[in-house]
Order: sequence, then structure tokens, then C-alpha cells
Amino acid sequence: MVIARRLLVQENVPGCYHLISRCVRRLHCLADDERRAWVERCVRKHAQKMAIDVLTYAIMKNHMHIIVRNRPDLAAQWSARDVVDRWLNLVPQRDSWGAVLFDLDECMRTKLSQDFEWVEERRRRLSSVSWMMRLVKQKISICMNRKDEVTGHFWDERFLSIQLPDKRAILACMVYVDLNPFRAGECKLPEKGRYIGLKYRLENSLFYGSASSEQVGRDFLGQECVEFTHSQGESGSCWLTPLVGCGEFTASSEGKWVYAAPCWLTEARYLELLDVIAREVRFTKSGRYKQRLEDQVEHVFDRLGVL
Repeated sequence: MVIARRLLVQENVPGCYHLISRCVRRLHCLADDERRAWVERCVRKHAQKMAIDVLTYAIMKNHMHIIVRNRPDLAAQWSARDVVDRWLNLVPQRDSWGAVLFDLDECMRTKLSQDFEWVEERRRRLSSVSWMMRLVKQKISICMNRKDEVTGHFWDERFLSIQLPDKRAILACMVYVDLNPFRAGECKLPEKGRYIGLKYRLENSLFYGSASSEQVGRDFLGQECVEFTHSQGESGSCWLTPLVGCGEFTASSEGKWVYAAPCWLTEARYLELLDVIAREVRFTKSGRYKQRLEDQVEHVFDRLGVL
């Protein structure tokens, strides 16, 4: 049974969601690397400017998966000026002719920051999953149609959102999304997939051998909790949420939302889990075998040269 999103998503409560959006008629509108890379950058920009954590993602040829967590607690900490700057970076003001006003003067920004109702509405939107998908998909549709010199729908429907109520659901969904290109036969090894969260984590050494690994814990059983901060810029060194502490939220005695539990799974342990799941036999809906890692393939740490 289909449930209205307003009944499923509580915008004032942090929660994790699996978001899925398909191209119109499931055509391969994102088949070439240039388009998929551009979609990846678009998602990254909006995640950094909004109070939305991205746990992982996969940009496929005819659809995309994004696992996100809304952060109304983070948006509540922003000043009115921060809200104005972040919103105008994503949705710039336009003049009476529809032209974008890239350099909005200081006086106008100050005036907007003093409008309490305007600021609070934008603060709500900046932590809204629906508004993130609206802005991301709208920008992608406009640019892709302009590139193809066509008009009409680019996406098949709005988007599908699945609530992930606990840590097990989050972990299972992340594994599914990160293994999506591998199971579809787009790459021979899970870590060779492109335009997925796993590839970004590997490229930025979030699993091993760098200062970033200290942030998420070198030990497989580390118990430290990490607070993820959203970068003001578009080129932050880390825009994916660390796995440590991304499971659940709880309300403290002061009424603030904080991480409920210590480390539930480190990055290295997650990489091992992906390697194990990739070796399992899985079937498609039509009964055909999905691609899997053969038993003779080396362990993932041996393939990556990780001690």
C-alpha cells in the first residue's frame, strides 16, 4: 500500500531514508560517464549546502539510489545569515525578467535575514528530504533537456522513499546500493564500481592509511563517536557521512538530538562485509544469476594492498 510521504517522513525528526528515482520509461538517459559524473557533483553540492547527510549513493544508467539522513538538529544551529547564504547558493534570486542575480548585495541579504518567517521556512526546507530531491532532480532535468535540445519529463515519477528504521536496515540498504553496479555487471570487482559512495570512500582513504582513517577509527572494534560537519564550500575533503555513529538518534535531557550509540560498524569492517556479501549467490527477478565474486578471488584487503 502506498503511504503519503507526509505521513512517512517527519521533517522535524532525524531519520534515514533510501531514495530511488528512475529516468522516464526507464531509458538509459544517464548511460555516458559525463552525465553520471555531473549528477554525482549535483548531489554532492546540495548535500553540502543542506542539512542532509549522505551515507552512500549509486548513479546507474537509468536510475539513482541515495541513502540520506535529514538533520533538522543541524539546521536549527545555523544563524539567519547562514540560512540565507546557503539557500541563495542553491536557489538564487531572480529579477523581473527571470535573470539570475548572482551578486546579491549585502543590503538585500541582510534584509532577508531579518525576515523571521522567510528564514524559518528556508531553514525547514534545507533539512527536508523532499526539497533536496526536488532541487536536485529539477536541476538535472533542466540541464539534460537543454543538452539534448528536447523538452518534457526526464524522470519517470517524483521519487520513491523507503524509511530505514534501525541500524540493520541502514546497513542492509547501504550494502545493496554499493553493490548495485557490481551485481548489474558494470564492473568485475565491487571496489571498481564508478559513481558510487564506496568508490569515493576508497579514493579519499576513508578505509585505511591516512589521517581520515583516524577520524573513523583504525580499529575494527573502535568505540569512538564521530560528529560529521557539513562543509561551507563545495570542495570539502569529506562529504559522505562516516559510518561511525550514523545509526540512530535520541533526544537528550536538554531536548537536543544526539547520537544514540557508539560505533556500530567501522569503515574497514564494512568493506569486509561487502566482500562477503558479493560472494553470495543471488538471482534476478527473472531467475537469472547475478554477478558474484568467485571463491578464488583474493580477499578485498589483499586486492587493495591493505594490511
